Amino acid sequence: MKRAVVLLSGGLDSATTLAIARCDNYEVFALSFEYNQRHVVEIAAARKVARHLKVRQHRTAKIDPGVFGGSALTAPIDVPKGRDLGQTGNEIPITYVPARNTIFLSYALAWAEVLGAHDIFIGANAVDYSGYPDCRPEFIEQFERLANLATKAGVSGERFHIHAPLIRMTKAEIIRRGSELGVDYSLTHSCYDPGPGGEACGECDSCRLRSKGFEEAGMEDPIRHRQSFIDRS
Repeated sequence: MKRAVVLLSGGLDSATTLAIARCDNYEVFALSFEYNQRHVVEIAAARKVARHLKVRQHRTAKIDPGVFGGSALTAPIDVPKGRDLGQTGNEIPITYVPARNTIFLSYALAWAEVLGAHDIFIGANAVDYSGYPDCRPEFIEQFERLANLATKAGVSGERFHIHAPLIRMTKAEIIRRGSELGVDYSLTHSCYDPGPGGEACGECDSCRLRSKGFEEAGMEDPIRHRQSFIDRS
C-alpha cells in the first residue's frame, strides 16, 4: 500500500479526509498538533478518530505558535460568537492562527519524507469555512510546488502530492461523504471555545458551520445533546 500522512485535528473535516485517504487505499499515518490551543480537547477527539479509522500510526507534535500571539485560539482574546455565516468567507477573523497550515504541512512534509510517503492529505475547505487564507486552493497548489523544491526527495524526482479532497465541497457534502465512509461524527470535536467538559459553545463560527452542515445534510449532529466530551472513566 502507498503511504500517506494525514493531518488530523479531530474535527469533522479532518476525520472525513482521513476516511477518504483510507478509501483510496493509502496506509495512513495521522499527525495532530498540540499548540496551546484553547480547544485542546480536539487532541482527545483526534485520538478517538485515529483508533476508529484504524490508522497505521498516530503522532502528536507539540509546538507553540502562541509565543507570537495574534489569534483568539492561542492568546487571551475573545472568540467571536454569533457572526453572520454569510460573512464568514469575506474577512479573516481573529481565530486565524498566523501561518498555521503552512506550519502543519511543513511538519507533515518532514514526516512524509522520513516515511518514504509522497502523499499528504489536509482537510482544508474553501466553501463553508471561516475565511482563512491558508484554506484556499491557491495555497495548496503553491505548497505542493514548495514541497517539491525544498526536499531531498523532491529534487531527486520523487514528487510529493498535497491532497485537499474537501476543498470545493460544502459542509453538508462533506458530512454526507463521511457518513458513506463510516465516519463516526460523535467522536469529533469542532468548537473553538469549549466549556470545562469539552462541550461545544454552539455560537462560534466552527460550531455554527457544523450545525448548518448537518441541517443541510438532513442529519442530526450526534454531539448536539452531549454535555461533556471528556471521558472521565
